[in-house]
Amino acid sequence: MHHLDLGLYNHQITFTCDLLKSKYGHLILDKIDNRLANIPRHSGLKIFKNGIQTANTANEYRNLMKIMIFVLDDLTEDNDLNKILMKVYEDWNNMYLISRYEEFSEKDLENFEVILLFLNN
Repeated sequence: MHHLDLGLYNHQITFTCDLLKSKYGHLILDKIDNRLANIPRHSGLKIFKNGIQTANTANEYRNLMKIMIFVLDDLTEDNDLNKILMKVYEDWNNMYLISRYEEFSEKDLENFEVILLFLNN
């Protein structure tokens, strides 16, 4: 699981930030950081007041998994890019949740396969 938290999810966030920065400039990262800082406090949820770059631990990346889909929602004027980002982050969260199961039903494995097929296309 640590590989998913610190490795792959870290890469996904870095890739997303690099993509957005290359398309919209550095100010888009400020917009992301502002959205992160303005998330209301909630028990058990870390707030990233100093921005997305402050996430360093697996626990912090798991907290980002809970909120990134909302932070990125309608971030840009490009509706196609917004839809793609939402789909990627939604599928990631679903895949991550399924991978944490201790036992898998046949339906769970089918759902996981559908997500993997989507990600490979």
